[in-house]
Amino acid sequence: MELTSAKETTVAVLPFQILGDVESMSPVIIGFTEDLIVNFSKFIGLSVISQDSSLGISSINDSPTISLLGTDYIVTGSFRAHGELYRIAVKLIRTRDNKVVFAGNHDVTLESILSTQNTVTEQVVSVLQQQINHDLLSYSYKKESLDLAAYENWLLGMNLLKKGTIESDLKAREHFKAALKIDPQFARAYTGISLSYFNEWSCQLWDRWDISQKGAHEYALKAIELDENDYISLAVLGRTFLYLGDYEKSEHFLRKSLRMNPNDADNLILIAFCMVYLGYAKEAEQLFHKAKELNPLHPDVYFPHGSFIYFELGDYKKSIEYVEKVKNTTCWTDFSAYAAAAYYYLSDHEKVNFYWDMYIAAYKKNIAKGKEVSLKDALEWQHMVNPYKVKSNLEPFWEHMGSKKSSANYTSKTTTISGTPKGSFVQNGDIWEIEYAGESTGIKDCKGLHDIAKLLEQPEKQFHCTQLMGTVLDSKGTDVVDDQAMNDYKKRIRSLQTDISEAEEMGHTSKVEDLREEYEALIDHLSQITGMSNKTRKIGSSLEKARSAVTWRIRNAIKKIGEVQPKLAKHLANSIKTGTFCSYVPESPHEWTI
Repeated sequence: MELTSAKETTVAVLPFQILGDVESMSPVIIGFTEDLIVNFSKFIGLSVISQDSSLGISSINDSPTISLLGTDYIVTGSFRAHGELYRIAVKLIRTRDNKVVFAGNHDVTLESILSTQNTVTEQVVSVLQQQINHDLLSYSYKKESLDLAAYENWLLGMNLLKKGTIESDLKAREHFKAALKIDPQFARAYTGISLSYFNEWSCQLWDRWDISQKGAHEYALKAIELDENDYISLAVLGRTFLYLGDYEKSEHFLRKSLRMNPNDADNLILIAFCMVYLGYAKEAEQLFHKAKELNPLHPDVYFPHGSFIYFELGDYKKSIEYVEKVKNTTCWTDFSAYAAAAYYYLSDHEKVNFYWDMYIAAYKKNIAKGKEVSLKDALEWQHMVNPYKVKSNLEPFWEHMGSKKSSANYTSKTTTISGTPKGSFVQNGDIWEIEYAGESTGIKDCKGLHDIAKLLEQPEKQFHCTQLMGTVLDSKGTDVVDDQAMNDYKKRIRSLQTDISEAEEMGHTSKVEDLREEYEALIDHLSQITGMSNKTRKIGSSLEKARSAVTWRIRNAIKKIGEVQPKLAKHLANSIKTGTFCSYVPESPHEWTI
């Protein structure tokens, strides 16, 4: 069998059978299969079936279910206690003729099981290379030396994360912290903590959005400081940078995550989701289909993402096809709003109202905490929470809904501002007196309000984060690039993005590769000079702290403003760019009294 660019070789790892007393088996043995799946998924040339599909198969004799996987090879095996040792039996089976192309046994101690995972991986890959006459090049697969107790805690934590509840996330976090007490250099434990916060941020605790987002971001940073190829933490960083409005770093980390592991179905979906916001909906569609192929027994978990992708591609009928397949329309608070928007484009007003009512109910429960909500609030929240870099197909729908008159269900009072919008942002003792769009309020002093005032005072001027922070950097470290150099970098990045898009549309594959190589090299360079290098230098560490601190305090200040003046908060969220360089760039000129 030949491996071609059109079809990768597909492998499924079935659960290793435990022969004997299951209850006495260590979590390390139970987690052996899942670790093999991760190991294989990091090899280019292999497509590895998601564990959501493969781990549900209890027997190698379940031919009907195995055939649904559509694989070229099956890896299977067993554990049996053998005195003080464990005997691991491994088989590699070619599915087209059920021929065993490799079989091997390993007698190991509990302590040596981790190194045996590496041995089994290398044996199977070596046999596959001979079978398909192709070099399987590793992106990020490597041997790790781990403390067994730390590894057991990590496995227990990861199993708890799969339950998807707030309580299980908190328990998982304790296991990851226990692992770090044993081995402070255990990168995957930091990844686990990051994921526990990520679950809260993206799915559960809306009232702790900032805390959970910050936790996900900072622990992912710690993980990649120890392992720069940790694809899960790279993807988490891609999403947190997306919501911070740092689109260039977001894309950099997402693409690196994809290179490190092109075969983790859940990770592909996360990346696809973010790519839509970055303006790469067509690429997201390809990732979506690959994720479905890698999880053939449970593709339904990705249907909400498919609906979202096709909505932004402008294929509203396809989007609705996936909407109607989704069993839980409360999977995201505003999923039903996207469904209503898709039906709006298809002129099905009855379904628009049906799904919009569902969105209002979800918004009232999750965001307003049971309080009555207005149409204006529901629209503005959806606008603020979705981090689009490019124009969204939602915008005509938002305009349509915003123009609706008061109804029994919602009230909407729109304010028209004639001429140049004006506002004031004035400190009076411990209170900031703020006025915008005819609304006035007072907000208690905080550092982020000082940062915002400085940005509003000089629109479009780029302030280095250390200027806002008041930090003096050590001259022995890395020099900070000046404004002109940074502008030149960003101008070239925008130019490359346009060139890549045009080359892809024209089908110039080789040109796309050359442009992407330059693009990623430039992003890598920018990451280093802005303190995001994994090889942290003295100044890099202080610079990253300044960048992170300024970003968080500006975002927190905007959140406080949003509680009393949502229209101003929306304007600031859309106009203020944070990161190593911060600026206020409004879509239209504003006059501010500072």
